[in-house]
Amino acid sequence: MVGISLGGVAARLRETIDGNKEYTVVRNDNLFRASFVDRHVFSSEYGRARTLLTDLLDAYDGVPIDEAVRGAWMDGPLGESWVVSSFEPVTGTASRPEAALRLLRRDLRLVHGVGPALESRLARRGYAAIDDLVWHRRLAPAAQWALEALDSGDPSRIAQFCADRRGRSHPDFFLAAELHDETEHVYFDLETLGLFSRPVILFGLARLRNGRVEVEQHLVRDPAHERGALAAALAALGEAKLLVSFNGRSFDVPYIAERAAYYGLDHAVPAHHLDLLPIARRLWRDRLPDCRLCTVEAGVLGRERTDDLPSAMVPEFYTAYHRTGNPGPLVPILAHNREDLVSMVRLVTRLREVCHAA
Repeated sequence: MVGISLGGVAARLRETIDGNKEYTVVRNDNLFRASFVDRHVFSSEYGRARTLLTDLLDAYDGVPIDEAVRGAWMDGPLGESWVVSSFEPVTGTASRPEAALRLLRRDLRLVHGVGPALESRLARRGYAAIDDLVWHRRLAPAAQWALEALDSGDPSRIAQFCADRRGRSHPDFFLAAELHDETEHVYFDLETLGLFSRPVILFGLARLRNGRVEVEQHLVRDPAHERGALAAALAALGEAKLLVSFNGRSFDVPYIAERAAYYGLDHAVPAHHLDLLPIARRLWRDRLPDCRLCTVEAGVLGRERTDDLPSAMVPEFYTAYHRTGNPGPLVPILAHNREDLVSMVRLVTRLREVCHAA
């Protein structure tokens, strides 16, 4: 970063750590009010988190950070990054590209000019797939155009085609992601010090390898290390074929782009980005009180988190670590981020079942 002092940057970042909280504490029974608050924490969650913070500061008093948060320094061209690695076995993660492509070819609505009413009429007349429409006098050109996209062999192009025709919340958009091998997926989740223009404190990445989720977390132990961790995360994203996130199109990707611009770094994310939030909302918003990842995890995957740190309270825990030097508050931040990443993998498995059965 030519002409800019990294020491000065780090000093300014440290000043932002003590910013005001950006959430509202809501009574658990006040779901109506919660629906009008962008970032809320239920009072029971807040109380548990404050108790957890006190307990952690006591339990980790005097414990070196290297013992509390076991990891290793990774050297990069733009600085060091403290990397915490872990893994967890998973099942049912294999993509089903051939089945996905068959389902896409059966969706007549992918053909320009076909709406719900015409789709029903075509089905009654025996048109069961887009291939059948190449013999239709009026729809043949549009059908050929759709088949050209589907036969391109380019998952990113097919995904964009599905997004244009059906939207990013439609199962077709998920099926396009199935055209990637599961080992090409990179799951991504950030933990930050706020909603806008504040440092990232944790870059979480996960990949599927050998039947397990391999999690790689780049922890910013000090604001001076954000640049190195950011560069490492950008390098990993730049190599990904498919990026998977939960609300990443609205938050994580714009946020990391803003941090890259702050440091004058080039950045690029994969052309194919599967954000799981829109399709989760489409499928389950009528049966869930909200569509936060932890809510979807409990209501759809049947997994309840215990002692989980609400994401809105991550800045407070990191601030406690930064003020005291006590590493205890970092432990639940890492655990929360790791659980988010693993839950995304499980959610993709569940969506695979739902979308292939549609």
